[in-house]
Amino acid sequence: MGSLTSVFGFFFYYDAWQQRFVQSAVAIFIGLLWFLCGFPFYGPRRLQPSPLSIMLRTLIAAWRKRHLKYQINLDEEDQNHSLTDHLELLNSAAVKESPADDNLRTRWRLCTVTEVEQTKLLLDIIPMSATFIVYGMVKSLGNTFFIEQADTMRGGTPLVLLQLIQLISKSAVNKGYKMVLGKRIQRIKRRYSDGVKIGIGMLTSILCCAVASQVESKRLKDLKKKGLLDNPEAKAPMSASWLLLQFIFLGAMEGLAGDGILNFFGHYVPDSRRYAPVFTSSLTGFGTILSIGFIAIIDYYSRFRYKESWIGESVNESRLDLIYRAYVMLAVLNCFIYAYVASSYSYDNIIGRPENEQEIPVLEVQQQQETAAGDQQNKQEQEEYQLQRMPVR
Repeated sequence: MGSLTSVFGFFFYYDAWQQRFVQSAVAIFIGLLWFLCGFPFYGPRRLQPSPLSIMLRTLIAAWRKRHLKYQINLDEEDQNHSLTDHLELLNSAAVKESPADDNLRTRWRLCTVTEVEQTKLLLDIIPMSATFIVYGMVKSLGNTFFIEQADTMRGGTPLVLLQLIQLISKSAVNKGYKMVLGKRIQRIKRRYSDGVKIGIGMLTSILCCAVASQVESKRLKDLKKKGLLDNPEAKAPMSASWLLLQFIFLGAMEGLAGDGILNFFGHYVPDSRRYAPVFTSSLTGFGTILSIGFIAIIDYYSRFRYKESWIGESVNESRLDLIYRAYVMLAVLNCFIYAYVASSYSYDNIIGRPENEQEIPVLEVQQQQETAAGDQQNKQEQEEYQLQRMPVR
């Protein structure tokens, strides 16, 4: 309905943009009503907690029971369900203080062993996830400044064609990596394939920004030679085909880093079939938002250092070439940080599907009192805790 309404609006309201928006709003409202009419036929919904809500509940439960000291005492056959020593401060979240109280989970005071271990793995991927934000920042350039560049250059190469080449480059590079390097790296280094793919994609982002900076420098020089640099409506005397290489690198970056990030979250996020795309899209969008702040910082720096702004009222009055160079420096710095974080990350802790868990154990506390031996003046009672596995559905 939205497509048909858009076509109808463009044909019959060519010069009246407000009519196009009204037609689109009506189509969206009708589609919403049609969607709501289907609610009785969708069946009951089974709500499941998200990994972030589980992590928050685990952190709160561990903080409330941070005073608890205990020792794990599990049989050998139960070692697969035991808590690890990594981030052991969170282990207290899986301890059931009162065996008779079954409502601790509703009060955010008790988590299962599986939830605690998943929280640890989610906390471990935070440093890696932080390096993915720069990918979203560079990607935002393709949706903003790259389009403005193409619009201020002579015709011959439509913008649609450049974007189509970008999509072809994205698909070709992704498939080429899988055929040439992906299987070999995965066979030799197991899950390191995702990390290598993301790293190559981040290197490609450096090339993308560097090529864009060189092309923009040439465009500004050509405008200056023709005396059109101060004309915001002027078209540079060069074809938009000069942008072809940077759009190819942009598509290659998306095919390598974008798909690699999606696969990374698909391996290390619980219920990855639902949440891996969400995590990827969230970080990409967050990078787009930070890109606005980064450009604002660049503008402040240019005003403070050079007494002029690199962001003008139009592309011809701006210094996009210098902005691209700033992105090159940011991408290079991010590559070094990513290389350090990726080399120290453990790729063997892959989270399993929650539906594959037959039972979710918690640890039950049994309190015993014993008297410490020693001097009569320093004599005091100490608590010793033993943990036993108790299956909970």
